[in-house]
Amino acid sequence: MFKMNIITQLIGFFVMAAGVNWLHLPGLMIVSLGLLVIIVLRKKFSGFLNTLLRFKWFFLVLIMIFSFNTPGEHVAFWPLSADSSISPSYEGLQAGLTQLLRIVTILAGLFIIMALNSKQQLISGLYFIFLPLQYLGLKVERFAARLWLTLHYVETQSAEKMTNKANGHFFSQLKQLTQLKIDTQNKAFETTSIILEKPVFNCLDYAAIAILLILIGLGFTKAFA
Repeated sequence: MFKMNIITQLIGFFVMAAGVNWLHLPGLMIVSLGLLVIIVLRKKFSGFLNTLLRFKWFFLVLIMIFSFNTPGEHVAFWPLSADSSISPSYEGLQAGLTQLLRIVTILAGLFIIMALNSKQQLISGLYFIFLPLQYLGLKVERFAARLWLTLHYVETQSAEKMTNKANGHFFSQLKQLTQLKIDTQNKAFETTSIILEKPVFNCLDYAAIAILLILIGLGFTKAFA
């Protein structure tokens, strides 16, 4: 079974992240629906839903800012419609939903990449993508090491939070931590080796990159026409 390698997936994600800024609400709905179908087929919908729930307050504030600060026709039957200064507009609601859907689309694309690839594959893909930048002075190896440490820290913190929720209240966990005895004489440091394997390209990768190049060319043509 053919599968696009991580480099092709990341390039596609970068193109999509840049392209969603030119898409309007109907186009965003089509792209986001396609990504949602992929997530459902991969049986990762519950995980993606949990990711979106973490941004619920951000989404709410985003809709409110656009709704109440965008001039246009005010929403009918608003309880405070008598005072037009605090009434949302239809144009604001549409602009807010468009921005929200752009963020959700980017999150969906990133979620798919994280679900289809391991941490090692992700770091390898980013390493080989940014490798040409070493001629501009970028320390790509240091970037890869810091990225691995960041992902490792996020995974560790997530595991600790799940353990704390399973074992009891935060203050009981804090009390247990104060009772721990730390051996300062025999410290063991774990060393981890990061193996960066260059992904193999197949026909599907070349076809996808060709399509992405065509889309990029059409985007530049439309932008500067």
